[in-house]
Amino acid sequence: MKRSIALILFALLLAGTPSAFAQKAARSAAPNFGNVEGVTAKQLKDYLTFIASDELEGRDTPSRGLDIAAMFIAQHLSRWGVKPGGDNGSYFQKVPLRLNKIDAEKTRLEINGVTYSYGKDFLASQLPANISGSNLVFVGNGWLIRSKNINPYEGIDVKDKVVIVVNSLPKGITFNDLKGPVGDDWMSPPYYAQKNGAKAVIAFSTFGSLANWEGAKWNQADKGLVEFGKQQAQITIPTITVTPRVIASMFAGEKASGGSLFTRSITGEAMESFDLKATKKVAASIGVKTENIHTQNVIGIIEGSDPVLKNEYVAIGAHYDHVGTNPFAAGDDKIWNGADDDGSGTVSVLSIAEAIAKGTQRPKRSFLFIWHAGEEKGLWGSEYFADNPTVPIGSIITELNIDMIGRYQNPGDENHPQNKNLPKPGEVFTIGSRMMSTELGELSDSVNRSFLALAFNTKYDDPKDPEQFFYRSDHFNYAKKGIPIIFYMDGSHADYHQVSDSVEKINFEQMEKVARTIMATGWTLANAAKRPTVDKPLPASVTGN
Repeated sequence: MKRSIALILFALLLAGTPSAFAQKAARSAAPNFGNVEGVTAKQLKDYLTFIASDELEGRDTPSRGLDIAAMFIAQHLSRWGVKPGGDNGSYFQKVPLRLNKIDAEKTRLEINGVTYSYGKDFLASQLPANISGSNLVFVGNGWLIRSKNINPYEGIDVKDKVVIVVNSLPKGITFNDLKGPVGDDWMSPPYYAQKNGAKAVIAFSTFGSLANWEGAKWNQADKGLVEFGKQQAQITIPTITVTPRVIASMFAGEKASGGSLFTRSITGEAMESFDLKATKKVAASIGVKTENIHTQNVIGIIEGSDPVLKNEYVAIGAHYDHVGTNPFAAGDDKIWNGADDDGSGTVSVLSIAEAIAKGTQRPKRSFLFIWHAGEEKGLWGSEYFADNPTVPIGSIITELNIDMIGRYQNPGDENHPQNKNLPKPGEVFTIGSRMMSTELGELSDSVNRSFLALAFNTKYDDPKDPEQFFYRSDHFNYAKKGIPIIFYMDGSHADYHQVSDSVEKINFEQMEKVARTIMATGWTLANAAKRPTVDKPLPASVTGN
């Protein structure tokens, strides 16, 4: 009996041995994604708690808070031994900007001999101008919309005059009715005025603009207007917004009073265009102070191990700016912290860089980690890098862009008018993986299947999608250069560009899964035998080139 039991136990032990070997073999055959487990929810939360804190003041471009964020990123890269990839051996690539502020002392308005004060009686766009002795013409809403048979300029000549408009769209018209580029089917009041030789536009204030008067003044004269690039401004004549006091004085003795025109603008009643009395003149000076300033992209490089392939790069990027503060905003909270947008992408790139830097393995190709400034202003940082790359632009084999991956549906969100569009847990929206390169899409899907098997939702993966997400983040400037891209995001939600986009709403466990998947994809690209083939170049209709 004892001998039989011993034989049975021995047989069971032998039977179990192949299974153990098989499990070991299976483990050894599992995909290698480097130190991917070095990206953790705790690490992401620690970094984001700082990046999206009130102390960074919403990380506007440019701002003190954005500079502090740049220093925070650079200090961590330096501590981990990540090579600087910016200008002159630094982590920073300077991005030149221009700052324009209204010079209140050199800004004045005089109508019919009465002088008005900037900030008290009127505000002005930051466009320098000197106007002397011009006549005035009232043109109602001032919008020309041919498809709707709206033309307030019938029989009106605006050349060398100052055009007066009520600040609203014509009755029954929304911005969705403005089809095609400006100047074709439709023209805004400033566009028409400029195109037809007017000197300036005077706009009625509205209830909304009066309520935000001090905030608008702060934006014009204190904060200022920041510009980037060499593009010429489409509108070069100023718009002057005036208070009811100025409106009443301006229309005194005219065929319609300022008060009646203001009321009609609210009710939507038709308004006749007419020239004001020829004896009524306007003179104005708009003084603008211009200063050359800069912001910065932050760039780090981890060199590959292969003597040839290390000259190629997998770029992983995010924008680290947000929209800043507004001391005149309603409510107690004046800071737009941007935890999801794009604090989540910022710290994901940082965590991926840390995991690779601290790993025991080195990829064959190099990694380029880039944090773009100015995305919220119009993709400024990525445009500057793409046009002024710190590594040969053709050496970047793929750009993986992370912009908002911190939010996912919570119970009840499926019925929320905005949050219902968030991805479900275990899901992420992806754009572009197959748009330019079939091979990149296949590699992305293969990595995902063999790793965490997220649900890649391609709902927005089309340049023609109404949301236009393909054009709205930094990957677009890489795609324009022929670099295949993948864009990872959670779409939009109720806290998008609100002061409520804060850290406590971030799902760090789901964010960890997405960030790890992105790292695994980048790692596989860095070790692939060849770079992804671009077999579907973007057409000029998409790139605008």
